[in-house]
Amino acid sequence: MTTNHDCSSVRSGHAICSLIDLGKSETERAKTLGKMIFLGFALFASLIFCPFSVALEVPVLKDTINDFAGMMPQASVHDLEERLKRFKTQTGHTIVVLTVRSLEDEDIESFGGKAFKSLPLEEPELQKSVLLVVARKQQKVGVEVGSQLGHLFREPEASQKLQGHVGLYFGGFRPDLGIHAGVNYIFRVIKGEFHVDTTTELEKLEDASTRGAGAGAIFAVLLAPFLAFVVGVLWGIYATHNSIERGMRLVMGAVLSYGTAKIVAILMSLISSYGDGLWYFILAISIPLGVFGSLTEFWMAGEWRGIPRVKDRIKRKPEDNMGI
Repeated sequence: MTTNHDCSSVRSGHAICSLIDLGKSETERAKTLGKMIFLGFALFASLIFCPFSVALEVPVLKDTINDFAGMMPQASVHDLEERLKRFKTQTGHTIVVLTVRSLEDEDIESFGGKAFKSLPLEEPELQKSVLLVVARKQQKVGVEVGSQLGHLFREPEASQKLQGHVGLYFGGFRPDLGIHAGVNYIFRVIKGEFHVDTTTELEKLEDASTRGAGAGAIFAVLLAPFLAFVVGVLWGIYATHNSIERGMRLVMGAVLSYGTAKIVAILMSLISSYGDGLWYFILAISIPLGVFGSLTEFWMAGEWRGIPRVKDRIKRKPEDNMGI
């Protein structure tokens, strides 16, 4: 009996140990599963909330125009390609244009560097080449040059100058005109006509012309005298109906014409500025025209020609011969 009791005790002990071991295994499994779930949530959250950047791949490029952003009409592409080929024949320098719709999360300098290295050019030709990069969505312009042209296109001045030429047309209907302007600037820098670190008088003149400088002055000269005359005429008609004496009529005509010219000058100065000399010239034309317009009843009725203002209201007949 004692032996059986001892055996039973041993078996019970083994059973209890097995249950304890099983409990420990289940606990460890639960802890492992919890860790895996936590790591999974952490990875998911990092994918959602942590920003990451994917490098923009460089497409296969040509050695002339690569308009992947669709900024240039076909006729404009053909014209610029001919100019690029002609320039390469004359100078031995290759100019390549690359437009992309967006840079994604990449900066234009790094993308331009990759694109420049992927150009289908041999190393000697690459050393004297220029790549103009235009990102349409970000409205950014960059330039990459070979080792032989680095002294001509110093950064950041080169990119800033090209940004000014190309960026002027980003918001218009013809963004390709900006690309033409940028390429033309590169031509002139290589030829030595322009320098990226200085601004010549010719460059200032062309820049002013491109931005519409002088348009305000032209419009002011044309519009101010005409509108001053119209306002004078309207004032003259009003003064005639209200029997205002001639002195007051002339004074008010001069004042109204001056005010009209001033308003036109202020509005046109928003387009481009102009000097005091032109303003006095505008006044010298506008005020006399406004005064003349205020004498509406005289130059319209013909009194200054000797034609009577009060005409005979008796209707004459053809048989009266009317002095013939």
